[in-house]
Amino acid sequence: MTTRVNLLSRRLIAPLRLAALLSLLVSVGVFFAGAGEAQATPSCAVLSTGAASQADAAVRSACGLIGTPYSWGGGHGSQPGPTYGLCDSANGAPNDCNVRGLDCSGMVRYAYYLAVGQDVINGTTRTQWPTSRAVARYYRSDGTAPLLPGDLVYFGNTASTIHHVAMYLGQGWIVEAPYSGGYVRVVALSSHSDYYGAIRLYGPGNSTPTTPPPPSNGGQYWVDTNANAPVYGSPTSTTSTGTLYQGTNYVYCKAWGREVSNGSAYNHWWLKTDPDVGPGGQWVSAYYLSRWGNDVAKDNSGTTIPTCEGGGTPPATGKYWVDTFASASVYSSPTSTNATGTLNQGTNYVYCKAWGREVSNGSSYNHWWLKTDSDGGPAGQWVSAYYLSRWGSDQAKDNNGTTIPDC
Repeated sequence: MTTRVNLLSRRLIAPLRLAALLSLLVSVGVFFAGAGEAQATPSCAVLSTGAASQADAAVRSACGLIGTPYSWGGGHGSQPGPTYGLCDSANGAPNDCNVRGLDCSGMVRYAYYLAVGQDVINGTTRTQWPTSRAVARYYRSDGTAPLLPGDLVYFGNTASTIHHVAMYLGQGWIVEAPYSGGYVRVVALSSHSDYYGAIRLYGPGNSTPTTPPPPSNGGQYWVDTNANAPVYGSPTSTTSTGTLYQGTNYVYCKAWGREVSNGSAYNHWWLKTDPDVGPGGQWVSAYYLSRWGNDVAKDNSGTTIPTCEGGGTPPATGKYWVDTFASASVYSSPTSTNATGTLNQGTNYVYCKAWGREVSNGSSYNHWWLKTDSDGGPAGQWVSAYYLSRWGSDQAKDNNGTTIPDC
């Protein structure tokens, strides 16, 4: 038996179709009405009043860079402006040495250079943030209400983890060089969740930044380097960040750091410079200076390069301070097996190192021996670098990370 279903009459179908269409149009209208409530990205411009004329000019300069390719390390040459960056897969930039552009700190550096004709904010994000040029400084706890166009806004959970900078436009918007593969653009400041703080380089009323007095030579010391030299982020770092080419280069100041050596030639001094490849404000070993000898850091005219503010200095009276994790036996030579006394656990000084017999326990070992004055026993004895607290197998460094020199 077949069951018959009564279909809707044709007269009812048309009104139902009309009702459905009206419902769809209402839904679409509601959707677009809601979308319209979201603020559209504005054109790059000075978006609020009250900033110094230099800051407004910097905003206009930054806006002129819209569309410039991002390049990791780009913009950190000896002069501000786009440069080829660094190929660094670890930082998400596997091809940036082939991209001519700007990274975030290079972009704000160049924008201010175009605006005021001076290189007022060189360096990376972490070295820009503490600059003494800032006439005002704000933190996350201050909110964003005090910000004015041209302020440089920094991102990171702490000062030591700052990783990004952008320029404030006003009304909650920033211009930034975002990431490898991207381009200079305008986004909302709130699109970043880790706003740390901001600095202002020029105050309202056209005040100028406070600048530490430069040396009489303008702050640059010219030196000859005998080879292309790797540069590093600090005088103790072992990870190269770029290259300073062979030739005549300028440096700013010096700091004591890890030893660079070859045969009888060595140097512990490191010189702050802007390399040919890589970010500005990096360090090159004075080992590469053509005109001078071991542990000398002078410019081509023979002037001793000044020590950087806060820079390390040579150990006093040739002593290198080290922490030992236990009381250790000392010996009369690096090969002796007859103990002559004891060096107590704690912070002790040593003079130099020599290769000797292995001291080991499990997977830990060390062949370096350090000349020292023991706590119990005669002076000028030897303790194994195995007992150093801060370093691994076959390492002999002081507490600052400086390689202890050979005896």
